[in-house]
Amino acid sequence: MIYGLPLFVDTLAMYYNKDLFNNAGIANPPAYWNREFQQDVKKMTKQNNKGELIQSGVGLGGSYNIERAPDILSILMMQNGTEMMSDSGMIRFHIQPPNKDKSYNPGLDALRFYTDFANPAKEVYCWNKSLDNSLNLFIQGKLAMLFGYTYMLPQIKANAPKLNFSIAQLPQIEGNLKSINFANYWLETVANKSENPDAAWDFVQFMAANSKQAKLYLAKAKKPTALRSLVEEQGEDQDIGAFAKQVLTAQSWYHGEGALAAETIIKDMIDEVISGQNTTENAINLAARKVQQTVKE
Repeated sequence: MIYGLPLFVDTLAMYYNKDLFNNAGIANPPAYWNREFQQDVKKMTKQNNKGELIQSGVGLGGSYNIERAPDILSILMMQNGTEMMSDSGMIRFHIQPPNKDKSYNPGLDALRFYTDFANPAKEVYCWNKSLDNSLNLFIQGKLAMLFGYTYMLPQIKANAPKLNFSIAQLPQIEGNLKSINFANYWLETVANKSENPDAAWDFVQFMAANSKQAKLYLAKAKKPTALRSLVEEQGEDQDIGAFAKQVLTAQSWYHGEGALAAETIIKDMIDEVISGQNTTENAINLAARKVQQTVKE
């Protein structure tokens, strides 16, 4: 058993270009992944006379040129009711949940929804593999909505100081009884070979669990708190408020030993679908088997 404490818990939120929204006559960022969201994407996606994308409504649909694509697809699955991984370590994002309509598979449906944005035959088409990285496109003012974490904020401000953007909470599925958001965090631990494990663990607790000390660190680092007592106060912060407001509803799902390998497998799954190399159903089943192999490397 390994114990650790996080200094912060980041959450996936929506960066949006206010000028592109204004130009399209859209007053507010979408709160749900519904028809309105899809219409917004359509309004803010532009192609030239050669059919090439010159402005994209949202960074969705791709894999290696979408920042944190596995996280985005994972939260779509989770919000849709997918059991990603069992307590015993079995990968289940491809499986039909028990006691559900047998014609409906939430993980499969979420994968279809995601990859539609890279399908030229769909109305929401706004992405392909020839485009620059989604974060770079947002910095260039050519992407209306970017899903990402707080670590992107200083990079955006440094490279595009005049970019008129804001940050909103992650869209949800309309009608769901509770919000589900995605957590990204690192744990501070003490090595079992430490010469002073008790002192080291006391320091970790002092940094992570002491609200006064944590507040000082978080103010400097501009990161969302991992402490419930600081969430409300951070929610008023102009830069990280949207991220902080999601902390109490944020979840993660992968608890294996090969997180990076699992992310690569999910990206490859997306590529197989959008390239037509595999059917959506076959791709998700194959990816689940491969991710299972990473759980205990």
